[in-house]
Amino acid sequence: MSPTSLISRFQHSIPARPEDSPHKHDIPQYGAKVQYTNSPDTSPALDLNDKKRVQEVLGTLLYYARAIDSTMLPAIGTIATQQTNPTKKTMEAVTQILNYCATNPDAMVRYHKSDMVLYAESDASYLSSPKGRSRSGGYFYLSDRPIDPTKAPADNAPPPTHNGAITVSSKILREVVSSATEAELAALFHNGKDACPIRTTLDELGHKQPPTPIVTDNRAAKGIANDDIKQRRSKAIDMRFYCTLTTTKIIL
Repeated sequence: MSPTSLISRFQHSIPARPEDSPHKHDIPQYGAKVQYTNSPDTSPALDLNDKKRVQEVLGTLLYYARAIDSTMLPAIGTIATQQTNPTKKTMEAVTQILNYCATNPDAMVRYHKSDMVLYAESDASYLSSPKGRSRSGGYFYLSDRPIDPTKAPADNAPPPTHNGAITVSSKILREVVSSATEAELAALFHNGKDACPIRTTLDELGHKQPPTPIVTDNRAAKGIANDDIKQRRSKAIDMRFYCTLTTTKIIL
């Protein structure tokens, strides 16, 4: 369902001011030694009709966001964690994302001809979700075949030609991680898992895949994943994330 049809279905009025963000911006406390999570939501609970409306909006928007407008995925994921016990604050978040749809009804994804080689970009945001949770994100696209598929790309190598995403991942981590590095390593782990079925599908379609590079912007997470650094305090990181040591080659 397109945003225009969705706005009509839910009889949502066009906002007087354009809404350029699908979710509220949490202003970081620059210079603070400790970044605290947001306070618990104590606003009044919604009645059954409003609760059903929240769930219907999320269910309708989810496919559109995964297929076309991935900018809405973080907002949808956050609201989804509240849909069983929604509050007035939850409805405000739903209204904002509907305003965003009304302001930006014509999202599109543009694809270009490529060698059908899978690439992935990984990122994480630390303590950005309720209850001390962090979020992982992944962007998967098809691009040019590397010059030497048997070797990992050099850190200073030019990036592959950009292409439209074949899928975008935005997940709230179930684990409460203890640092930004652990959040980034968790994102590499989850995005590596998501890349496996895509690689299998491409192989079976006749597009044989070289090792899939995953890009991260965290040097410590890259060093742990590639086994390039000596670990000390990082030994407390959840051991499941160390799967990336044996399955991936990470570039920065």
